[in-house]
Amino acid sequence: MKFLLEADLEKLAKWLRFLGQDVLVLKGTINKRSIMEQGDRVFITTSRKWERHLKDWGVSYLVLPRDDWEVQLCLLLKHFRIRPTLLLSRCPYCNTELERVNKEKIKDLVPPLVYEFGYDFTQCPKCQGVFWKGSHFPRMKKMLRDILKRC
Repeated sequence: MKFLLEADLEKLAKWLRFLGQDVLVLKGTINKRSIMEQGDRVFITTSRKWERHLKDWGVSYLVLPRDDWEVQLCLLLKHFRIRPTLLLSRCPYCNTELERVNKEKIKDLVPPLVYEFGYDFTQCPKCQGVFWKGSHFPRMKKMLRDILKRC
């Protein structure tokens, strides 16, 4: 599934990307043209004022509550029946699909201990970000489990 989120949903976008979802964030003016230019995506907003317009424009959408990104994530996953698995297959910053890379290629891009003990590195071909399942990965899994308990 492909999503288009309004700009104030950046944290939600990042977590959806952790789950392997194709997510763009609409920065700037929200109008029919800016939404339609992004192709066939489900528009995610926290503003009910867009609901009538989105219906008129034939845009698929979901309106989420405004304040709590964890509740937003729960509701979105349930609504679209998305499996909550940390795939880490997309860049959390620019949405590009990550590529597996040889450890030597990223030697100068990661801390020495990460290079020495890390494995299974991926890199974003667009922004050049480097990612790995380090000590943060179990914390991310726990955080996701805790979030899902709130649903």
